[in-house]
Amino acid sequence: MDYGSILEERTSPAVLMNAREQYIRQCGRGSPSAASTFAFTHAMIGSKNKLDVKEGIVCLEKLLRDDEDRTSKRNYVYYLAVANARLKQYDVALGYIDVLLEAEGNNQQAKTLKENIKSAMTHDGLIGAAIVGGGALALAGLVAVFTMSRK
Repeated sequence: MDYGSILEERTSPAVLMNAREQYIRQCGRGSPSAASTFAFTHAMIGSKNKLDVKEGIVCLEKLLRDDEDRTSKRNYVYYLAVANARLKQYDVALGYIDVLLEAEGNNQQAKTLKENIKSAMTHDGLIGAAIVGGGALALAGLVAVFTMSRK
């Protein structure tokens, strides 16, 4: 079962707890920075606990809406694809990757992730079912975000 290391990597409970504590400390001092929020989110989406992954997705979506930095947005979209793939929401994951590849057609990391997601889908017997899934509709707004941030 080799879908690619990024989909198989997991955050240890100790690392997740440490990231959560650092994030909570920053929240206690005011609004946490995007970097701190992303570090915590990255740890959450690597958790074995699906609720942590879902919480990470919510945080990444907020970062994507609020952060103006194009490079950061690229990272958020990439890790949203990873997180959704880990939850077996392959249609949503592919939608995020397609948006990223539309903006950065030569992005090898995104191409590799797309192949890994398709491999996982094949393993799970879902190839084709997610291609037309509802994720495309939900991601239409992302195209606008990337298009607007290019200008």
